[in-house]
Amino acid sequence: MTTTDRRLPAGTVLLSDSSTFGCQGGVHFFDPATGLRGFFAMGGDLVGATGIALEADGNVLVTKDRHHPGGGTLLRLFRVDGSTKQTVVSSEGSLVSPIAVAVEGDGNILVADLFSKGMGAVIRIDPVTGEQTVLSVGESRTDPLRPCGLCVEADGSIVIVEQAGPVPEPPAPQVVRIDPVSGARTVISSGGSLRSPVDVVIDHHGNIVVVDANAFEGFVGGVIKVDPVSGRQTTVTSGGSFDTPAAIAVEADGTLLVTDNKALTREPTVFRVDPATGDQRVLIMGPPFTSLSGVRVVPAG
Repeated sequence: MTTTDRRLPAGTVLLSDSSTFGCQGGVHFFDPATGLRGFFAMGGDLVGATGIALEADGNVLVTKDRHHPGGGTLLRLFRVDGSTKQTVVSSEGSLVSPIAVAVEGDGNILVADLFSKGMGAVIRIDPVTGEQTVLSVGESRTDPLRPCGLCVEADGSIVIVEQAGPVPEPPAPQVVRIDPVSGARTVISSGGSLRSPVDVVIDHHGNIVVVDANAFEGFVGGVIKVDPVSGRQTTVTSGGSFDTPAAIAVEADGTLLVTDNKALTREPTVFRVDPATGDQRVLIMGPPFTSLSGVRVVPAG
């Protein structure tokens, strides 16, 4: 897998799209510094693309849902001589409806799967062999684990957002910390403004930042900061141009990126959100974006 052009410029925004370009699925790139945009990869196994993450060597990881051809799959995308190649890291097994992906400090890959084992699970995948290990799973129908997003804290702890499960009296949506060794779950924050948390990141200050598709009065959606110790929730931004915000990332200067496929622009849009003021600004929008499902920023180095 040695390449000569693997890394994209630092600050480049990568966006997974489940059905772009005639429902082929793909990964878009956008360089905010130059305005250059295009496809990093398109078609192949990318139909139904969901989460996206970056490995330390610059390769791109993308999860794919089982409801599209090929079943639940983790893909690796890498550049060779100007073109992007796709390889399967791991597929099927415990992967049913993988929705988010992250990389641990040692290079192991974490996947959040909505319906694995019937109640949702977080699965660790060996980046070389593709071997799957279920790290944490819902305990019962009354205590399901419905992980819709995940990220890794500086100390290696795993943070996920859980939505309410399909039970008569589901638990409240919550932010949960998972022990990376035992898989034990500890609730950090529950209920409050959380209604449909869909993605989560750690900001430059170690705070947990959640994007929620239906949070707040009127179900306007927004971004919520959660104190990693106390679980206290603070509104970063809500309403405005948001309709159903879907994915979140952090730029090098701490600015938040939030995607919304039904924004008040009526087109799939990527917003920049000031983490201090909550100000929303359109970064990029419109075709060929179709159904943006994940966003990440290429780091420096």
